[in-house]
Amino acid sequence: MSTINFTIKLTSDGEPACGLGTSLTDSLLPRDVERNVIIPASHLKGLMRENLENLVDEFIPETILDTLFGAEGLSGGALFHLDDAVADKASVIDISRTALNEFGTADQGSLRTSEAVSTGTEFKGSIHFRTGLTDEYVQLLKLGLLSIFAVGGNRNRGAGACFVSIPAENKTPGQILRTLAKVTDWKSIPAFHPQKIQLRTDSNRPVMLKLVFRAQNPICVPETPIIQNNMIKSGFTIPASAVQGAILHRLNNVSTEVATACYEDVNFRAWPLNPTDSEGSLSIKVSFTHKLSKLTDNQGMFHFEDEMIRPYEWDKIPPNSPLKSADGALLYNSGKVRLWKSSDMPRVITAHGVINGDRKGGQKRNLYTIEAMAPMTFTGIVSMPESAAELLKQSLEDNPFVTLGKSRSVRGGGLLSAYSMPMESIDLFKRPANIFIVQSPLLVPDDEMNKPFAQIIKKLAHEHGFGEVEDSSGAISTLFGWNSTVHKGLLGAVAVINTGSVFRVSKPVTELEKILVAGVGKGRERGLGAVMPHPGIAEALFPDPPRPKKMKKIKNFAQEGFALWEKAKASQLSASQISRVRELTRLNSKNALAYLERQRTDRPESIWQRWKDVVLEMEKGISADAAYYCQVLKVCQDLLVADKGE
Repeated sequence: MSTINFTIKLTSDGEPACGLGTSLTDSLLPRDVERNVIIPASHLKGLMRENLENLVDEFIPETILDTLFGAEGLSGGALFHLDDAVADKASVIDISRTALNEFGTADQGSLRTSEAVSTGTEFKGSIHFRTGLTDEYVQLLKLGLLSIFAVGGNRNRGAGACFVSIPAENKTPGQILRTLAKVTDWKSIPAFHPQKIQLRTDSNRPVMLKLVFRAQNPICVPETPIIQNNMIKSGFTIPASAVQGAILHRLNNVSTEVATACYEDVNFRAWPLNPTDSEGSLSIKVSFTHKLSKLTDNQGMFHFEDEMIRPYEWDKIPPNSPLKSADGALLYNSGKVRLWKSSDMPRVITAHGVINGDRKGGQKRNLYTIEAMAPMTFTGIVSMPESAAELLKQSLEDNPFVTLGKSRSVRGGGLLSAYSMPMESIDLFKRPANIFIVQSPLLVPDDEMNKPFAQIIKKLAHEHGFGEVEDSSGAISTLFGWNSTVHKGLLGAVAVINTGSVFRVSKPVTELEKILVAGVGKGRERGLGAVMPHPGIAEALFPDPPRPKKMKKIKNFAQEGFALWEKAKASQLSASQISRVRELTRLNSKNALAYLERQRTDRPESIWQRWKDVVLEMEKGISADAAYYCQVLKVCQDLLVADKGE
């Protein structure tokens, strides 16, 4: 993977709004998960394309821009991935504006306040593209980037003026354009130069790889289409279909023959990539049967249950805290199981307004919001022919950068690693397995459509070598077709058994690896049918739930003085006695303590017993903080004086 690093320096205050606001600030700045101010990659990509579109017909064919940036109906998407431009240090200011009415005064209700970034702020970002991209296309990327002279909103009013620089690039946009203007036949220029990698083996023996994906920017993999609103919401799992697609595209970039053979091989099986706390953990999606208490018990611990493993022990469930289904991932490592709830996984929400939504009949919706998963680590496994596995590992060693999910040119980028990991070396697969969790949807056969879930899963499991199902829990829903194929068009919607569904068979499965690679049901080429053994009931939550905060007691001399007055009045202490203690405390606290000690030894026993509680309390207060206790004594003294006046 090749990279172009760039810096954007503001020469006027910028307003790259995120599309979100509050009751006080109408327009907030976009930020990443670390709260750094950013210029979104989607905005920069739009500016780059807009700059280059001004050159269409005279210098660059429009079809070339479609190839570079991606267009509806074209496979593969953009030829590059653009990161958000991030400012490590940004001075944020507020800008308020009003509209003027016909009299030249502020129009009522028109006050609007926006966050802005001050002049001089520097944003740093990167463009990633596959090694071998033809130089003409690389120069187009640089031209589009260096031609950005303003970012954010209100650019026509002078906001967001900027200067873009690329290290070691000394050419101006005009000089780059003069070079590109000499190209007379763009159609004859391939997008990529052929890439040569020496294949290490031609073996088709199935091998198992562990995949670790470290996302560098938010990733969005929608599970359902937009319904009744313009909110695109990501699931927390990168589905097996996306994993397969990334692997096959990587292989195809090097060898179409190897990629095709891998796709057609019956041992090619990918499991989803799920969020994890560490590379060493195996992350398994869970739902339905796995439950936890809403509140903690007397020891501050959550209670976990799973009806597929054991009957609920109702007497151990904390009172007034019913169990609820736990949608999330089970993190299995060294025999320990923790639950990472979906609601605890970090997410990033961004709002988008599409100005050029009518480009070539493209996206018509002009305002939408995306909820994406924050950058984190995902892990999973894949089975594939050895020849393809060796090629994949070698390719990832040379270039680990891949993109996954929706809008891959501006989100979903990260580093993918693949490690050889025989299934027999995985601790989870060494144990007898008779409980399985569905990890990618199971295709419901057409002739089973009207039958109940339990009956369908029982038949599917039996037909695929899992044995007799004695219990199951899950649901059936519709899987929508997201991708289009060259020959068949958009994939149609199908009925599937949902991920997270669980089934238990009467006997532990033999030849576990073979059974898991074969999967359950048809649709392997779409990533369907993957299941995993149940790792067991969770022992704890991840991350550790926040502990109740211990609030430091706030001192209140007025309240303490009032309480002391009540005791002093009942003990028949006078205002002058309290005044004497206060004065000694102000001058020297040791003298005050000595004075109080004399009350114990010099006074008659009957008087001491009456004063005892008040004297001991004053000794404690003076020893702890003499200056503060002077204020307490003053309140007590004033109240005693007021009593005497009445």
